Amino acid sequence: MNKNELITEILKNEVVKALGCTEVGLIGYTVAKAKPEDLYSIKEIKLILDKGTFKNAFSVGVPNTNKFGILPAVVGGLLGREENKLEVFKDIKYDEKLEEFIENKLKIEVIDSDVYCKVIIKANKVYEAETKGSHSGKSLSDDLKNAYKSLTLKDFIDYIEDIPEEVIKIIKETIETNKNLSTPEVPEDFISLDLKDEILNHMLKKTVSAVYNRMIGINKPAMAIAGSGNMGLTATLPIIAYDEIKGHDEEKLTKSITLSALTTIYSAYHSSYISAMCGCVNRGGIGAVSGLSYYIFGFDRIEESIKSFTANLPGIVCDGGKIGCALKIASGVFAIYLSLFSKVPYTNGIVGKDFKECIENIGKIGKAMKPVDDEIIEILKNKK
Repeated sequence: MNKNELITEILKNEVVKALGCTEVGLIGYTVAKAKPEDLYSIKEIKLILDKGTFKNAFSVGVPNTNKFGILPAVVGGLLGREENKLEVFKDIKYDEKLEEFIENKLKIEVIDSDVYCKVIIKANKVYEAETKGSHSGKSLSDDLKNAYKSLTLKDFIDYIEDIPEEVIKIIKETIETNKNLSTPEVPEDFISLDLKDEILNHMLKKTVSAVYNRMIGINKPAMAIAGSGNMGLTATLPIIAYDEIKGHDEEKLTKSITLSALTTIYSAYHSSYISAMCGCVNRGGIGAVSGLSYYIFGFDRIEESIKSFTANLPGIVCDGGKIGCALKIASGVFAIYLSLFSKVPYTNGIVGKDFKECIENIGKIGKAMKPVDDEIIEILKNKK
């Protein structure tokens, strides 16, 4: 497999459609795989979740339920169809009676693991299902991921000069799907945005609205990148917004979004799919900076823009999926925009000497923040 074939394979597996937060989708999908035919025969449902899945599902909206959190994700999974996978809540009609029946039968165990969900249902017999390695359960080999991690920014730049037709199709679907999620606009009683800078204002409104809509559980899918819908939105919508104001250049937009996806995935592989560090800002932000810098300046300033971004927001914590993510994304969009017009030297903090070292340094900080994640989990467990 040559470099371009490797990149294509990675993109085909890491840019996928998901309805609602990918963690509640993971739970719902795994429940749907395990559920008995007679739902009212259930005596107990036990979930075994990795810390990140527990954290991100704890307070987030679940599509087609008008509810938030793990319980409606379980009920939605019982009502959904396994074949819908991460769109498991599509077309469900929520059942309050079933929720009341299930509520006191639900047990949750949280473990230290990569992406993981196991469902054990005790009914007339024991039903089990497991999803691990990725939110869809379809995980790439470590050899492929390590090969991708060895690529360079130049490899990604070379790739976007001649994107395969099958990838162009995925990127165009990503643009339309994520753009569609940015309506309706975020309500003014949550955040009121009206900045004098037309470009920044449009970037903020489009990206923040999409994340807010997704976090309340609106019935519209997102194209997730590297396991996260919000990361996919952050990596794409600032670029889409810029194109709407300044460009309307389909070819340049396609290349910029592809580069953003490539660098977002690269950042995730140097860290993890879910961590104590907000991946939507840190990893999706790297993607958006790469893509926007290419769109505006060409290839020349991508590395300098990434250095400036590295000097700014890395370290912002992830305390789970929720509507407050929209505010973190707003901070991320500011940082993305600032990075395009600033220059920070290598001698500053964790700024690397080049693209690769910046990504590696951010990944090291994310991995060192594991004790922070443990404290966040304990805070959530103790919420009434």
